[in-house]
Amino acid sequence: MIRYSLELALHGLRRSPKSTLLAVVTVALGLAASMTTLALLHMLSADPLPGRSQHLYLAWVDTVQAKPDNYASLNDVTVENYKRIKMADAQALVQEHRAVRQAALAGLDADVSTAEGEHVQKAQSLLGTTSELVPMFGVALRYGRNWSAAEDAARAPVAVIDVDLAQKLFGTGNAVGRSIRLDKAVFRVIGINTPFAPQPHFFGLDRWAFSDSDLENVFVPYTAALDAGLIPGSSDGCDDKTKRHLFDVDPARCAWLAYWVELDTPQQVTDYRAYLDHYAAQQPRLAELAKPAKAQLFSVSAWLTKQNVIPDNARMNVWLAVSFLLLCMANVAGLLTAKFLRRSGEIGIRRALGAPRRAVFMQYVLEATAVSALGGAVALPLTLLGLWIVRLQDQGFTDLARLDPLMFAGLFALSLLVGVLVGVVPAWRASTVEPGLQVKSV
Repeated sequence: MIRYSLELALHGLRRSPKSTLLAVVTVALGLAASMTTLALLHMLSADPLPGRSQHLYLAWVDTVQAKPDNYASLNDVTVENYKRIKMADAQALVQEHRAVRQAALAGLDADVSTAEGEHVQKAQSLLGTTSELVPMFGVALRYGRNWSAAEDAARAPVAVIDVDLAQKLFGTGNAVGRSIRLDKAVFRVIGINTPFAPQPHFFGLDRWAFSDSDLENVFVPYTAALDAGLIPGSSDGCDDKTKRHLFDVDPARCAWLAYWVELDTPQQVTDYRAYLDHYAAQQPRLAELAKPAKAQLFSVSAWLTKQNVIPDNARMNVWLAVSFLLLCMANVAGLLTAKFLRRSGEIGIRRALGAPRRAVFMQYVLEATAVSALGGAVALPLTLLGLWIVRLQDQGFTDLARLDPLMFAGLFALSLLVGVLVGVVPAWRASTVEPGLQVKSV
């Protein structure tokens, strides 16, 4: 029965090619608009570290010794706030080591070259951090090793660089044992990692949220970076009477380090949150400034939500595109209804000869589904074209506009669903044709 209904449906498509083509194009335009915006939103809201993100938390304690300011923002100190902490707090938290793994980190910039000053790579993004970041974030090492906690404590000038940078500097991916120059300081390369570019850039939102080109390609101990004169350019606030510069901060008196921890169970999360509260409450200088103790712990998803990482216009575009798809579906439903009812005489004869109403309904639902399936096939190149146009726009996140296999499967499934939904009303109208009246008119 289904095979026969499908044959009739395909035959019906060929009988009126112009109306079929119009319906296919209308469906394709609606699907392409929706899938273009949905694909972009899908990439923007993706898990930055699948399998790891659910165990990572941003820890924050506010110990900046400054009086509260009602006109400042989240930490009552500055307009910017990325929940960064002071270096003394980071060192204390690392020393007490209450998490499974933990790492203090900050984004830095430097010109990178060989030790001899050759093959200079201007303004490269560096990550000053501690030894546990590489295993905690799952940075894959291709050659060599990560530095140890002992090298952290010794402020050793060592570095892990990515394979692409190694190729640019030394002409080989395996540059372990070579030396690089970060501005004026020399660091020894002890490890080579595969490019590490989680999207969104959840651990460094003070620098960027989405980027394929600005990934950190050098990891160094932040203490060694300070010794080398690589000073962070921004902070969330500084102690009172701290000298401030436009692109420079005082590492000892400003909050410039993000502090990430790995916690594997809900009980560990509860215990660590209590530990942070206790740590903040033990800061005597805050009471003198009439500043309440503050401590918070954010999961990756909560942190991205708090920072409004997904642009509002991306969500708005999805709603507009879905509305356009609904409009297209309504138009196609009208086209198919008119098309099917033009065959009322044929339907009446089939019903008079014994065809059940269910068979007529199935035939026309299948015909509508075939129209939408063809629309989905046409929508694929239109979606790719739409994503290409989106990538031409320079909005900081449009480079992520790609159609991955999951979204391709979603496009196919959506086209079939649209076909069924669009076809229900026209098919029902066609199946309710009275056979007696139609036979008389013939």
